[in-house]
Amino acid sequence: MFIGFFIAAVIRGSPYFRYLSLPTVRLASAANLPTECSTALTLFLVNNWTALAVLSELHKKKKTINNNELIITVLVGSIPRTINSTIFYFAPVAISVLGLYAGGLYLCLDISANLFVALIGIFFGRFVLSGTASKMIEEKQDSEKINTTKIKNSLKESLHSSVRIIKILIPTVFITQLITNYILVKPIIQEYSSVLGSIGFPSSSLIVLFASLVSQSAAIVSSGTLLNGGEVSIKTCLMLLFIARILHLGIGCLKGDIPINLSYFGGTTGLKVALYQYVLIAIAYSLIIVFIYIQL
Repeated sequence: MFIGFFIAAVIRGSPYFRYLSLPTVRLASAANLPTECSTALTLFLVNNWTALAVLSELHKKKKTINNNELIITVLVGSIPRTINSTIFYFAPVAISVLGLYAGGLYLCLDISANLFVALIGIFFGRFVLSGTASKMIEEKQDSEKINTTKIKNSLKESLHSSVRIIKILIPTVFITQLITNYILVKPIIQEYSSVLGSIGFPSSSLIVLFASLVSQSAAIVSSGTLLNGGEVSIKTCLMLLFIARILHLGIGCLKGDIPINLSYFGGTTGLKVALYQYVLIAIAYSLIIVFIYIQL
């Protein structure tokens, strides 16, 4: 978190800040977002923490973007985030474990789900926002290079922001972890088990759900084991993966996304950011599950 705020502070103080908007300026323009938001969209390609830190600075400290622009930026950011996660995390695991056909199909469907969320963000951006700025930022930046004084100021600023965030984050994470681990996980797993049983999935498919509580990569490996062992078909394997993905993201929303967004953006706004993200991606994955069931 501290590193994310430090990088964000250095970037904001850099005379080259405006050039970070170039890779995603058209994406921001499609959603009527200001160019400051396109900088965060670019950073989503690299590091989620840094992008959120930039948005937090723009929203809470500098107040250059409003709540709607913040939420829409996070939704549109599904495109650069899925590019990052697909290339560096999911693609190597999915292709090697599931095979070229099943793994490639899983990756394409996953990208489609995130594209669906981004398109919803673009649609509401064009409908809600006025479309005032997605041209190049014309800021009067200091032409000198980043010097020691700027780095020291960035360190102080990032330390102050991190302390402010941690004061909210630690108790929120503690409470949500307590509620999730000791109250919600068991009934959620039981509910999922009954759903899988009613659909006709084998009992061994539960291992995929339990693996998804650890990580999505673990769920891919578990489902790949079942697929390669002949216990499930490709159709069942893909449906399992997206059911597990909804579960994984739901638990992650309760344990991580809500506390993090609350600490970054404040009570109501942070909660909206987390819930809108999860609800839309859950809808997208549900539609994909129905598609797989009907078409494959």
